[in-house]
Amino acid sequence: MFMNTKDLQYFYALSQLQSFTKVAKRFHISQPSVSYALRRLEEQFGCDLVVKDPSHRTFALTPQGKILANHCKEILLELNRLQKDMKRSFQQETRLGFPPIISGYILDLLLTRKEDVTFLSALRTIYGGSVELLHLLVEGELDMSLIGSLESLHHPKLVTKELVTKSFYFVLSEKHPLAKQEALSFEEVLEEPFILLDDRHVHHQAFHIMNDKYHEAAQVLVTLDDVFMLGQMVNENLGIAFLTDIAFPKNFKGLVKIPLKDDHMAFHVSYAYPKAALLSPEAEKLVSLLDVLTHE
Repeated sequence: MFMNTKDLQYFYALSQLQSFTKVAKRFHISQPSVSYALRRLEEQFGCDLVVKDPSHRTFALTPQGKILANHCKEILLELNRLQKDMKRSFQQETRLGFPPIISGYILDLLLTRKEDVTFLSALRTIYGGSVELLHLLVEGELDMSLIGSLESLHHPKLVTKELVTKSFYFVLSEKHPLAKQEALSFEEVLEEPFILLDDRHVHHQAFHIMNDKYHEAAQVLVTLDDVFMLGQMVNENLGIAFLTDIAFPKNFKGLVKIPLKDDHMAFHVSYAYPKAALLSPEAEKLVSLLDVLTHE
């Protein structure tokens, strides 16, 4: 079976815009061209894809049209990813997603093992939070990425491997009245102002999942994209933070971390790359080093 990808583009746009005229304007083509594309697809599948309305006052897809529209979305997304992969293959560039907090932790582990990581300079590192990097990876903008998530990472289009799982803590100034507690429940800190990493980070999601259980009773003082600035503010006792020990500012004195009591929430660190990807030698070397970490 062969079909023109332009026909699929026009049909998918038609399913969304529900207007032959609007589709023609979007693609700068004539309205009959849209009609011919629809007719070719209907001949290909041997059925009507659009409910015929001689008055042209209404637009509706047939059940078969709805099925094709759903598949068109995936087909066109995959074609877009393919085009990006092919373009990068000629550029001989591997784009690696690096969440700063996670990558710092992973690099520290590799350097502690005295691994040679100089090959990473051959990769183009894209920094960002795990939420945005996962989106870029699925959209075909990255070749590989480290990812943080609140559950084990699974995606139908990605190869994933979990490296480590970490618990969440409350981070407080040692001058805080609760700093001597062995553990704290979320309910016990609802009156405290929180200083959070911004919504590009999984830590932000984790806080709001916990806070939802208490009808958003906990208040956020500020959100930041810099964990060291966050540490400074907590050290000044301006508020408390909700972090994993991966993100815990180790170089700061005067901070304490207190385990989360009762609620079981974990931070999962994984690497991921598209199933259709052809990894570069540098990316393959990184995968082999990361795989060793899972066995320790």
